[in-house]
Amino acid sequence: MIEIETIFEMFGGLAILLYGIHLSGVSLQKIMGFRLEKILTKINNNPIKGLTIGTGITAVIQSSGTTITMLVGFISAGLLTFGSAIPVMLGANIGSTVTTQLASLNIGVYALPFLTIGVVIHIFSVRKIKKNIGEALVGFSFLFLGMNYIFSSAHSLSQSNLAVNLINSFSSSLFVYIIILAILTLLIQSSSATSVVVVALGATQIIDLQTALYMILGVNLGSSLKVIYIGAKRRGFLSDLAVTHILLNLVGVFIFILFFKHFDYISSITSSDAGRQIANAHTLYNIITALIVIPFIPFVVKFINRYAPKSEAEESKFSYLSRKLLYTPSVALRQANRGVVEMAKEVAEMLEISRTIFFDNKIELLEEIERYENDMDEMTGKISEYMSQISQQNLSKKDLMKLYSLMHSVTDLEHLSDHILTVSELFVELKEENIDFSEKANRELIAVFGKLKIMQNLVTKALAEDNLHLAHEIIKHENKVDEIVKKAQDNHLERMNKGVCSLEKGKYFSEILMNLERIGDHSDNIAYAVVDRFRYK
Repeated sequence: MIEIETIFEMFGGLAILLYGIHLSGVSLQKIMGFRLEKILTKINNNPIKGLTIGTGITAVIQSSGTTITMLVGFISAGLLTFGSAIPVMLGANIGSTVTTQLASLNIGVYALPFLTIGVVIHIFSVRKIKKNIGEALVGFSFLFLGMNYIFSSAHSLSQSNLAVNLINSFSSSLFVYIIILAILTLLIQSSSATSVVVVALGATQIIDLQTALYMILGVNLGSSLKVIYIGAKRRGFLSDLAVTHILLNLVGVFIFILFFKHFDYISSITSSDAGRQIANAHTLYNIITALIVIPFIPFVVKFINRYAPKSEAEESKFSYLSRKLLYTPSVALRQANRGVVEMAKEVAEMLEISRTIFFDNKIELLEEIERYENDMDEMTGKISEYMSQISQQNLSKKDLMKLYSLMHSVTDLEHLSDHILTVSELFVELKEENIDFSEKANRELIAVFGKLKIMQNLVTKALAEDNLHLAHEIIKHENKVDEIVKKAQDNHLERMNKGVCSLEKGKYFSEILMNLERIGDHSDNIAYAVVDRFRYK
């Protein structure tokens, strides 16, 4: 008879283990932050380096699925090529076996010390990074505690003939265990957790090594199904990397079944402890698979590019705002910043077209200004929505300040386009009414446009380069714009008092000056938003 307490202990331990993996992984991602981007983008098509980096990152964050999802985002954003991502993916499979190795070492006794140290660090630390370190240690303590409960419940199950017979009921057809463990891994969304259960069952002699090895093959297959499930659910299509993941695991399972006796023998001689044998087999499977695949990566890339199912969705001009990058907020912010820079470039082009409308008498260009303005509205909506999604992620203080900076910049750029449209419409009205300003008034407008052009070029560069020096230059130029506008207004009043300027001309001139000054103000606001990014550098 299987006691209900044992069932609760097994599932409770599994739940604690899953939460520990999640908490430690999220906390370590916060600590690593933008470093993940720097690490992953330094692969340089070096397969061994990619394999090592993939192993290291996944060993730290305890989730191969998260690593692979990040890779898919990096590929879609153009930060990584498909071919260079494959070794990282293979390394992620190896890194995911670290949890299995920890389970086989019976280190659950360290759960409470880790919990104590983690709580103390988290509560008494002031700096965010130290709090995250404390949170990560708490996550590891839950991971170890979950292992304790799983091993304890497995020991209780080993005393029940009913439980042992039930678990071994498919021993005559070991292939069934591959399917069962693949489905189980897909359901609980963690190959690390299911592999710990397999180690516990083997360590308590409930299953033999052969059964455990077939289960491990199922765990690896299930991890591929998990990646495909997440990709299809969130994007509606399969990425090339997800297809590659399951294809290589299917090939790996087939190869190891063919040479199963050798795999069984090698695993058995790695340790005298049954749990250690299973953990070593899990690691060896992924290492050997990686070493087999690496020489054939160019062939794999060609095969996938030719035969893998592609998304029917059209490539959007906003495809660089990939939701997959939300797993690495610092990279998602980089892509949002890219969008903001595109907006700044369009504003600069609008400003030049507006100047051309007036000084070169090209009123037909108003339609182009209107198209730009509609485009700016669309970009504002898309980028703002993306940044809203980023705001829901775990952000460091630095990333949070950059997000606020970008949000303010988007708003100001949208207002800039509105003012440029208004000025352009006023210019067209002037031309249609055959109203001309004096030569001096035109020179004053040329001076304002000249400064605004310099400011907008600096805005684009400051946003693209995250440049504090350029931001301060913008602020200086805005002060100069205010001086020019103030002098132009004084001169305009003087002309009005002398009767040189008509009331109608004066009305247009004042409104144009006001909108040009507002353009300078919004550029100034963007400069201060860039400055704010450096408060927590």
